[in-house]
Amino acid sequence: MKSIKKRENISLNLDEIYRKAKLYTYHRIFRKITTKDEDSLTALEVLSLDLIQGMNQPTQTEFARYINVSMPNATYKINSLEKKGYLTKIQSEEDGRIFYLQVTEKTKELLGTSERYTNILYRRLKREFSTDELEVFERVINKVSSQFMREVDRYLEVNI
Repeated sequence: MKSIKKRENISLNLDEIYRKAKLYTYHRIFRKITTKDEDSLTALEVLSLDLIQGMNQPTQTEFARYINVSMPNATYKINSLEKKGYLTKIQSEEDGRIFYLQVTEKTKELLGTSERYTNILYRRLKREFSTDELEVFERVINKVSSQFMREVDRYLEVNI
């Protein structure tokens, strides 16, 4: 019974961490979004930028497949983000027909909120826990990130 309770608590805590991080990040992002027409962003554009940054320079085709839209639809989104200065296209040296999507400094500034917040959390963890406890936490979180999220890794490998 205690094992089941612990598993439920861990699961609930993981859900709560994810929920809070997501809410904090998007709250901060939407506070930064300008209302000037020439570079304002829709919620879908913010999400697209976040995905492109997370995918680490995908091709236009990889991005279209990942978000499950047609190439013309993805191209329209990409061109709009490029025109607003949030994205650049880098032509492949091996195949000139392929373009890689790269977020600009403007995007990194907009989306950098989550990294800043994780640094705040890390400093709080260091104040609260011993070096030994942090080493155990590091092993656990590393294993979760590198080995336990196979579905996400597999999806990225197969679909892009």
